[in-house]
Amino acid sequence: MFGLWPIGGGKHRLAAKGFAKSRLARNWDESRVTNSDEEIVVSHNWAELRRFMWDYVGIVRTDKRLERAQHRVDLLAREIQDYYGNFHVTGDLLELRNLVTVAGLIVRSAMARKESRGLHYTADYPKQLREAKDTVLTPPFAARRIDGHKV
Repeated sequence: MFGLWPIGGGKHRLAAKGFAKSRLARNWDESRVTNSDEEIVVSHNWAELRRFMWDYVGIVRTDKRLERAQHRVDLLAREIQDYYGNFHVTGDLLELRNLVTVAGLIVRSAMARKESRGLHYTADYPKQLREAKDTVLTPPFAARRIDGHKV
């Protein structure tokens, strides 16, 4: 969903120095971003994420709720990306970006599981499969291959 930015100290400084020398950093134009007077947007999005994850991806789930959650995750991701590109980056914005990324992974994982297992009950799939299977997510941009053929 988003690119990663090096932050922090210690061993992360080495990564930051490498980033600063990269082509991406050389093309970064600091004059094109401003300080945001819209911190309320970050706060609102954080509360919205918390609420819809609880309501739609909580203990009791349905396919429809998961679809709604995925739609909202996608909307928030686009809004954050726009915000991210126009304003100075803050710790709260980075944390929100990371929370939305993790929320998207949780929703994708829940959508892939077609059974009720453990704590989570899926109304559309109330029974357990005979054998538990791992839910493995692959990046959406990665080409899947089966027997050497692109799928």
